[in-house]
Amino acid sequence: MSHDDFLVAPLHTPPAYAAVVERIQRALTLGLLVPGDRLPAERALSQGMGVSRVTVREALRVLQGEGLLVTRRGSGGTTVAPNIDGLRGADSGHEERVREVFELRLALESTAARLAAERHLEVDLDELTACQAAMARSTDVHSFRRADSKFHLTVARMSGNHLLRQAIEDARAVAFSTLDRRSFTPLQRSSIHDHAAVLQAIERREPPAAADAMMLHIVRARAEVESILSHTEQERALHRRGERTP
Repeated sequence: MSHDDFLVAPLHTPPAYAAVVERIQRALTLGLLVPGDRLPAERALSQGMGVSRVTVREALRVLQGEGLLVTRRGSGGTTVAPNIDGLRGADSGHEERVREVFELRLALESTAARLAAERHLEVDLDELTACQAAMARSTDVHSFRRADSKFHLTVARMSGNHLLRQAIEDARAVAFSTLDRRSFTPLQRSSIHDHAAVLQAIERREPPAAADAMMLHIVRARAEVESILSHTEQERALHRRGERTP
C-alpha cells in the first residue's frame, strides 16, 4: 500500500454506544466490576463518558442481551449479572497465549514499578497501600481480582507514563480474558507477600528493588497459572477419552 492509498482509505467509525460497551466490558474483564455490583446511574455514566443518555441506554441493552448486566425492576438500577464467566474466551487453556501475556507483563510492569519508585507522590502511596490491604482482606475470588487489578493499575498510573499505563491495562485485559475464575484461587493465597514487597520498594524509592519485586511476583504468578491450566487440560483430555470409551 502506498502512502497515498493509506491516506485516502475510508475510515470506519464505530457507533458511540460501542465505545461505552467496550469501556464496561473492560471493567468487567479486569475485575473492577464484579457480580452484584451496581452501575452508576445513566446520568452519571452519560456525563462521565461525554455521551448522550440514549447512547448509554443502547450500550446497556447490548450488555443485557449478552447476559452481562441485569436490570432490577422497581429500583431501576443496573447490576452485573451473577455469572459473567462467559465473557472469557473459549481458548482459556492455550498455554502459548498465557506465555505471551506474561512475557509482556514482565517487560511492562517491572518498568512501571521502577518508574513508580522514582516518581510517586505520597497520595499515590496511600492509594497503593489501600489496594494491598484490600487484597489481604479479600475473602473471595471476585474481591481479590478487583483489589489485584487496582493495585497493578495504580502502579501503572504512578509511573507517570500514559502510554505505559494503557499498555499495562491492555495486557492485563488479555490476561484476564485468557483465564477463568479457578486460576485466581492460588494467586489469592500466594501473592499477598509479593505485593507487599512491591509496595515496600516503591515506598522506599528503590527503583531496582521495585522492578525486581514486580518481576518475581509475575514469574511466580505465571508458574502457578500454567500449572493450573496444564491440570485443567489433562482433565479435559481424560474426559474426552472417557466419552470415546464404548
